[in-house]
Amino acid sequence: MIFVNKRMQNLKMKKAFLLKAILLLLLVTSHFCLKAQNLEEDTVKRDSTIKPAGKPRSVFIEVGGPGLALTINYDTRFGEDRDKWGFRIGAGYYNTGANWVATVPFQINYLKGSGNSFLELGAGTTFVRSEGSTNGSFFQFDNITGFIGTATIGYRYQQDNGGINFRIAFVPILYDEGIIAEGGISIGYTF
Repeated sequence: MIFVNKRMQNLKMKKAFLLKAILLLLLVTSHFCLKAQNLEEDTVKRDSTIKPAGKPRSVFIEVGGPGLALTINYDTRFGEDRDKWGFRIGAGYYNTGANWVATVPFQINYLKGSGNSFLELGAGTTFVRSEGSTNGSFFQFDNITGFIGTATIGYRYQQDNGGINFRIAFVPILYDEGIIAEGGISIGYTF
């Protein structure tokens, strides 16, 4: 009987030791998870419903410009700023019956400005697929498939926290026969 009691006592001691070892381990490692109040922290209460403005993104419809005809475009910045470097990409189509053109404009652009007004500078390329005849009533397109070079020098109105945007630009088009001076105007929404 004494042997059984001693065995039970040994088992209880081992359990107690294991429990104390686990508690000590938790106590030692808890400082990795726990944090005290930082007295240097900003203590001003802020409205939690106001979210900081993120990377501005825009969608817009453009007449003329790098897409040559009528395009829908997406524009965003590479960083979180409303200005600096970004890109735009779009898709366009225009048909006059005997003539049609489909385009995919892509440009890297740079915005410089403050408030809601920006100077926009850009350069890129546009994929063009068109078919046409001399019987076109309004526009006449050549039968081409390929890429053309584009540039943009323009003005952009873009609200600070989203909303309507407006663009107007001078857009030189570079192709194998020279340069065409074109313009573009667009309206869209920034979110």
